[in-house]
Amino acid sequence: MSDDIDDEIDDDLDDEDLDFEDDLDIDLDDEPVTSNNVTLTVSEFIGHVNEALEVEFSPGVWIEGEVQRWRVIAGKNGKTNAYCQLNEVENGRVVAVLDLSFFNVKLTHVLNTLKKHGLKMEDGVKIRVRGRPEIWESAGKFSLIVSDIDPRFTLGDMQANRDAIIAKLKKAGLYDENRERRLVDLPLRVGLVSSVGTAGWHDVLSKFEASGLPFQLKVANVRVQGNEAVPGIVDAIWKLGTRDDIDAIMLFRGGGSKTDLACFDAEEIAVAIAQCRLPVLTGLGHQIDLSIADEVAYRNFITPTACAEFVIDRVKKLVDRAEGSWDLISRGASASLDLAEARLVERATVVKSNAVQAVGRAHTTLELAAQRVLVRPKTILGSVDQHLVALEARTRLLDPVNTMARGWSITRAPDGTTLRSTKQVREGEVLVTTLADGTITSTVTGKDTANG
Repeated sequence: MSDDIDDEIDDDLDDEDLDFEDDLDIDLDDEPVTSNNVTLTVSEFIGHVNEALEVEFSPGVWIEGEVQRWRVIAGKNGKTNAYCQLNEVENGRVVAVLDLSFFNVKLTHVLNTLKKHGLKMEDGVKIRVRGRPEIWESAGKFSLIVSDIDPRFTLGDMQANRDAIIAKLKKAGLYDENRERRLVDLPLRVGLVSSVGTAGWHDVLSKFEASGLPFQLKVANVRVQGNEAVPGIVDAIWKLGTRDDIDAIMLFRGGGSKTDLACFDAEEIAVAIAQCRLPVLTGLGHQIDLSIADEVAYRNFITPTACAEFVIDRVKKLVDRAEGSWDLISRGASASLDLAEARLVERATVVKSNAVQAVGRAHTTLELAAQRVLVRPKTILGSVDQHLVALEARTRLLDPVNTMARGWSITRAPDGTTLRSTKQVREGEVLVTTLADGTITSTVTGKDTANG
């Protein structure tokens, strides 16, 4: 149909303003046009038919059906028109077809009405429209000139289909099946089912990249609306679900109208999600209503970004728990080492104290012996002298200098404590050994105990 015809019809409609209730000026005394004596031109015949249609269907008629071949065309005068077929379908077969025409102002009214309810016109949508039938004189084509639409019919049809599919899934035991899957604590390997390059895709990808975590993403690029969406999404879910290198699947798309998201109410997608061996997470950009895909998924989120954040937060929580555990282990080990060191120092202090006390007692004994010698009678001085000589010899034997001269040595710990046991030292400590003619500094690289 040419643009000239479209504009001409559009102008006529604007002039008439679709007033279906105007009285018709018909002279009933004229000879009927069906008389065998009357010959009509084509335009006259079409005019009579349109007059009859206007009388019969004034002020308009409501018709329902399924939209096909929807197309919007800009006219030469800056006016926009739209056309489609309205099909009557029985048992999957088209049994009747009617052409619909939407002209300029009425087209805007119809589209705005649908938009207010989250709908839009596209192939496959079931609608209920009001209009008047007319044959286009210049094209000889019969069409319904649409003036209004009932969005409740479309919403009701969509809801009825949803309810029927959900009831079927519940009866088959599929409604809750995917929620019974186990989502691992560290889902770093994620399968993404979406349309690559869309805003939702970039939002999800940027979230994973900004997390700084080593995610491994397996991508299935699919259509997320239109006729190719359902088979593509189903195939992607089945294929990703059979892989051993994936922990979870994310199915997502950005926002859109109810009709944009209608494919996610498909029974085929719901079954694929339900029977997938991996948990399926959905982020389908809805704000209020859940799609059937959302209802059967392991978890659903209102946006793709929220879906990605859930996965990222789950991984971060496990990483935080692991780091916390290592911190506890480290602090526990440090505390044990500090306690062991404190006990070692305490024991060294006790050993030192005991040694000092022993030397003190020895000095006391010597002083007492000297005093006894001084007060004894001179008759025993010789004997005392002999005894002192013996004591002197014995004392010299006890002198460390003499002891070291015979090959003995004294080894001290870094704090100056004399070592008497291998238990007093640790590997890596620096020791000082005193000999008769000097000292030697050494580092502990190992130790052997007397009992092996």
